[in-house]
This record gives sequence, structure tokens and C-alpha cells, in this order.
Amino acid sequence: MTFGMQRLVRKRKGETGMTLVEVVFALAVSGLAVAGIVGGYLFAVTSAEESALSLAASGRAMERLEQTRAAAWQVTVTPAIDQLQSSNFPPEVETLDLPWAGTTITTATNITQITQISTYPPLRRIHVDCVWSFNGNQLLTNSIETCRAPDDE
Repeated sequence: MTFGMQRLVRKRKGETGMTLVEVVFALAVSGLAVAGIVGGYLFAVTSAEESALSLAASGRAMERLEQTRAAAWQVTVTPAIDQLQSSNFPPEVETLDLPWAGTTITTATNITQITQISTYPPLRRIHVDCVWSFNGNQLLTNSIETCRAPDDE
């Protein structure tokens, strides 16, 4: 063997390369990283959708509350006008969101409760629940509540 060839052989013996175990380990670490990124993305998308539906449900509950606030309730006129009754606000099914893809439409049910707090001064409690389902497996409720006096006081 010539001197140049001996040097080349020694250099190859001293070099280290990646073994099959190292390659498999690197692929496993890369796979875990990609799985974590995809899982985080899916969690973020699901959370954003749930948050958007919750905001829409709060808006629907607020709409119903505004409808009760617009109802006439006057106790100082004869005869008294009282449209602020639970029977005037039956449960109502409304669409929260139209899907971007697919055929699933999210609906919610608004339930209104009106109760007398006091007769003097006249005061009523208005409670609105907006009940909706997320992904068809869990019921969620957005509630809003206020007190109201008659229009003429």
C-alpha cells in the first residue's frame, strides 16, 4: 500500500457516521415534534370555533334580553299595561352559526324567565339562558340577567 492509500484508509476508520439507531431516534423525535405541532393546531382551531359559538350565543341571549326590555310595562295608567310576561317570550330556537364546510348547523334555544322581585316598588328579574351544543356532545349555556322597573317610573 502506498503512503496516500494508508492515509485514506486511516481517515475512513477514524470517521464516524450515523448508525441506524441514530437515524431511527432522529425520526422518532421529528415525528413527535410534528405530532405536537399538528395537535396544537387542531386544539387552537377547536378552541377558536367554540369561542366563536359562545360569543354568538351571548349575542342571541342579549337580543332576547333587549326584546324583554322593549316590552311595554306601565303600572300608573288605567288599565295597566303589562307585556312583560314569560308567556310573551316562549323558548325560541335560533341559528348560531352556519358551517364553513360540511352540513352541521349549530342552533341554540333561548329560554326566558321573568319573576317578580317586589311589588312596591315594582321590580322584575329577567333571566335569559341560551343553551347550545358544541360538536353534538356537550351542552353549554350562556346566561344573562337583569332587573327591570316599569316604563313610567
